[in-house]
Amino acid sequence: MFPRHLPEPPARRPPPPTPVPAAVSAASATAVTDVRDWRGRRYTVGPSARTLTGLPRSALLLRALTAAAAVGVLQFGYGAAVPALIAAHGWSPAQALAPFLVWALVQGSFAPVPRLLRAHGLLGPGPAICLGAALCAAALYAVGHLADPLAAVVGYGLLGGAGAGLVYHSCVDLVEGWFPDRHTVRLGSVGGAFALGSVPLLPALVLGLSPASLATASTALALGVLALGAAGGIGQRAAPEHWWPPGRDPRAAALRPGADPPAARDFSAGQAWASGRSLPALHTIVALSGTVGLFTLVALPALLLSLGRDPTEVAAVITAFALASGLGRLAASGVAERAGRRRTLTVLLAATALGQVGLAAAIPAGPLPVLVALALVVGAGTGSCYPLTRAITEGHFGTGQHSGAGQHSGAGRSADLAGLVHGSKAVGGLLGVGGAIALPSLVPAGSHVLCLAASALLPAGAAVLAARLRRPLPFRTLPHRVWTAGRRSAPM
Repeated sequence: MFPRHLPEPPARRPPPPTPVPAAVSAASATAVTDVRDWRGRRYTVGPSARTLTGLPRSALLLRALTAAAAVGVLQFGYGAAVPALIAAHGWSPAQALAPFLVWALVQGSFAPVPRLLRAHGLLGPGPAICLGAALCAAALYAVGHLADPLAAVVGYGLLGGAGAGLVYHSCVDLVEGWFPDRHTVRLGSVGGAFALGSVPLLPALVLGLSPASLATASTALALGVLALGAAGGIGQRAAPEHWWPPGRDPRAAALRPGADPPAARDFSAGQAWASGRSLPALHTIVALSGTVGLFTLVALPALLLSLGRDPTEVAAVITAFALASGLGRLAASGVAERAGRRRTLTVLLAATALGQVGLAAAIPAGPLPVLVALALVVGAGTGSCYPLTRAITEGHFGTGQHSGAGQHSGAGRSADLAGLVHGSKAVGGLLGVGGAIALPSLVPAGSHVLCLAASALLPAGAAVLAARLRRPLPFRTLPHRVWTAGRRSAPM
């Protein structure tokens, strides 16, 4: 308390954003201006995307989303095709799922590869997308024509996983570079397109794919993926380092109001790992959510069919799962900007756990509308985990795109952290798809539904970890140590 003879100190208010100079706000499409925000981050305003590439940003986004949507069928369509693969090639369920197990491992671990290739001048995003689409097309052709399980593992697992990783993460880098001012667009759009691209095909894969039509369908699908991937990748160029679209104030964006403030600084990898429990917890959350998502995606069709469900019901449930996974990624990013990233992620993971229990209870004899509703809940929760954990990683450790004075300007240090966090999906693939492979041989047939219910423990544990996430705050007086805020001292 202040003595009565002294006036109360004025309330502290954040300083208003510094206005952009008139030369910046009225800059032409070819003007370039370097500015720095209140934390010293550097932004190169202009020139426009049309000046640099000949296309507006909307066209660049549409092309990237087209390529991502084309290769998404390799993940979301494989479980629906497993019965046809078993019948056509004479494989066991384990042999039929082995290519997808390798695919999930390779695709998840490829998160940092496109950025590393570009940093060393070996492969830009456009050629990487085209190469990845060609590898995905070869994978689809191989799994439809090659009856040797080892050949299918090499063709679909290794080549297809590498191709899907190149396409997906190259598209993420493209959208991230060209839309630094649109957080919802760059965080949710690519993942949403990746899931939604398979939705029109899933009913046909469940209902129309037969052993006789497998080879023809895989060839047609391979040609479609190759064409759409080439349309999305040819001529694509990455945005310049620190690029910001002209006509917008980057310093005002750095002070944007919302539930979650920007990161305190751009952390190096060593500082991020030394900052406390946040980064290991984010890796664990992605691994747990990816495990339950991939396990459900692969095991659910076979489980429904084994319990005598009609194929049309199976098609409806699987399509709902993929649809919710895509729309959930798009919606979660927008909701998180208002409600908070950590809170949104916690609620969605808790809902996933409840939905997984309900799905297991409704599978034997539950009505179709209930099954579809529960599949929507589980699909939205597991799908939205990827953009939300990426957003939390950027909010905790920075984007690495706007180095300030005294920092190394190497682009993508913290963006690599976000990619490495996403790369924990490889662990989820190993556990989820591996669990689906081991389920028929290790668990009696009558207990498969119980295993599906038990998998709800994974998103429940991830929800607990998400609720305990806290933002690390650096001290300038301790440049080599980082303090993590306690439970009551920081909302994140």
